[in-house]
Amino acid sequence: MELDRFKTVKGIIESKINIERSIFIATICEVQSEEEAKSFISEMNKKYPDATHNCPAYRVLSSGSIIEFSSDAGEPSGTAGLPMLNTLRKHQLLNAAVVVTRYFGGVKLGVRGLIDAYSKAVEMAIERAHDEGRIHEKKRAYKQKLKIDFLSYGKRMQQLSYIGVTILDISYTEEYALIELLHSEPLDMPEVLSNELVYI
Repeated sequence: MELDRFKTVKGIIESKINIERSIFIATICEVQSEEEAKSFISEMNKKYPDATHNCPAYRVLSSGSIIEFSSDAGEPSGTAGLPMLNTLRKHQLLNAAVVVTRYFGGVKLGVRGLIDAYSKAVEMAIERAHDEGRIHEKKRAYKQKLKIDFLSYGKRMQQLSYIGVTILDISYTEEYALIELLHSEPLDMPEVLSNELVYI
């Protein structure tokens, strides 16, 4: 499954909400891989080591498939992680990880109350990201490397200019030009050395 485009967040966004004396701090972050998501979750656990709960969720695009993860982190089953993950799904966010930190305020919220609280905490962080213009769309592109000999160089550069590629880098050997470029579709040329699907 290759997505044409997806939405994600830019940077790290935090928002805080007080529900029945419990404080919920939602921190949402852009990540590029599952490893980055896990590392972010670990950082949040270190940042709030005294919290009652640090509940994580993430959605990451990896090799054309979506990896999803959520945990209740000690809250009753299904009351924290899944509602948080569902909020990410609802807003169609990918390559995003979120941790909701809870400091218990002495009042039990019950199953419904917890589901609402964790959903609302994530919802508020996403709203803040929207308000700050930090939700952005990434489009599919192909990063390719071409090796062009100097006899074909002029003609090929004209072709590349005509189809509207974005040149990232050009380096030269004695016989060849090595060109790195981005384009919305993979180029079908004999000079193509490598081809990588990226999102920009």
